[in-house]
Amino acid sequence: MKSFSQFIQDMGFVEYPFSTYTTENEKGKEDNLFVSPSGYAPIIQSFNQEQSLVLIGDRGTGKTAILLDFERNLDKTSTLLCSIDNFESLRLNFNTVDFYKILIRQLSIQLSQKLATEKYRLKNLTRSDRVLLSYLLFHFLPKLSKKNLTEEIDKIQSNPYIRKIKKTYNKIRFIFNWGLSLGANVLDNYIAAYFNIPSTLNRTEVRDFLPTLDTDGDLDFENMPMSYELFEMALDLLPKLQFKRMVVILDKLDEDWRLNNNGEAIADFVRPILIDNKLLLSHKIQLVISMWSTPFNYLSADVRTQKHYCPRLKWEREDLVNVLNKRLQTYSSGAITSYVQLFGGQLNAQKDDLIFDLANGNPRDLWHLFNQLLSQQHQKNPDSSIIESTTIDAAARKFVLEFNYYEYYPKKPNARANSMDFYSYAALLLRLEGEIFTRNQLNILAGTGGSTHNYVVGMERIGLIIKNSNTESSALTYRIKDPKVVYALKHGLRIEKR
Repeated sequence: MKSFSQFIQDMGFVEYPFSTYTTENEKGKEDNLFVSPSGYAPIIQSFNQEQSLVLIGDRGTGKTAILLDFERNLDKTSTLLCSIDNFESLRLNFNTVDFYKILIRQLSIQLSQKLATEKYRLKNLTRSDRVLLSYLLFHFLPKLSKKNLTEEIDKIQSNPYIRKIKKTYNKIRFIFNWGLSLGANVLDNYIAAYFNIPSTLNRTEVRDFLPTLDTDGDLDFENMPMSYELFEMALDLLPKLQFKRMVVILDKLDEDWRLNNNGEAIADFVRPILIDNKLLLSHKIQLVISMWSTPFNYLSADVRTQKHYCPRLKWEREDLVNVLNKRLQTYSSGAITSYVQLFGGQLNAQKDDLIFDLANGNPRDLWHLFNQLLSQQHQKNPDSSIIESTTIDAAARKFVLEFNYYEYYPKKPNARANSMDFYSYAALLLRLEGEIFTRNQLNILAGTGGSTHNYVVGMERIGLIIKNSNTESSALTYRIKDPKVVYALKHGLRIEKR
């Protein structure tokens, strides 16, 4: 049997394009793979206009890729960039002061790294500015050796020419002390001989007539209470350090292991940041927050979306085609320019629609589906150099049944089986007669009884169903939003935890 690697090469690939599903695992290829969705123009424009924004999207819709594109658009000389994707140092019930401390720490780290090679930025600082900068480095940098820290602070606080003179003096002062000690010995011998008294000096000792000059910076700081005012003082240093802009990017807030993919817990964790209007509206800092859409739905009533720009990422079919073709072209060194080539003329309109419907407007889902297409084709006929039409149904079925739904839907630890859990909701929906339904139909066909309202609200909140606007009926109807569940419903499949 032909190996999968040989099978892929015969298909025209240099590397397999569907083994990685995150931007982080595609280092070095980001520029070649990046394709912006059609609604990207106002998003990048808002970013370039230095507005704070909350970028909302389902998992797999390319939020991290867009954040990296933001970074590529920055002038690194005039911008201080802080990118934070690990929040374990924040306690789960943190307050705004705790968050300001994280921001000051990141600001201090970035400034330290910049100033290590760009000393010219210090020239416009006043004495009080230098003391404040020294304070930030002393209190908020990760622990360094005292010697390294004091040297860095001295570089900030002292005139570089005076510091150089002091260091030169300290290096050669032994010569002067030796000469002075020698002179003292001669004088002592003369006096002892003249008065006929014994000498009291140690002839071999070199005495410190000229003491060492202190070159360490002043570390005796008065402790300042942590507050937004201290953070603003730190921000006020940036223009004097020749930075025109500070950008703070917060990514993966929802991926903290302590939150266990719990939508409500994630919402509670992020809430102090998203309701801090003083910070979000500040002209001294630009905050860019990446948010999973499900927990944001719990917060939408608390966040002032009329004041803060909160775009939702959306991929149209044409966008998905473009990003898929770009990926195939990159991993085949230009040999494959269109996904249609993979099917060798066997892809009809119905099967084509099925593939992109199941992708659900999500590039990552599309990669998972094409991984199944190629894997199923290899198992069926490894000697084929195309994906056969009959392979598509088998791949679609396996994609739906083996999909990790907890990757996109929240789960609630220690909850009842029918509470805020995708699989229990899906079991109810798969008892329906079609993808469009009323509450009464859900009650009768799924037996939800008096809990029907709660089930509907819960499914809406996690994005599994939506209100159906395309209906002539006077009754309120809902539609199953996830095409994978619709596919399972139409084909009589059961979606179960694996």
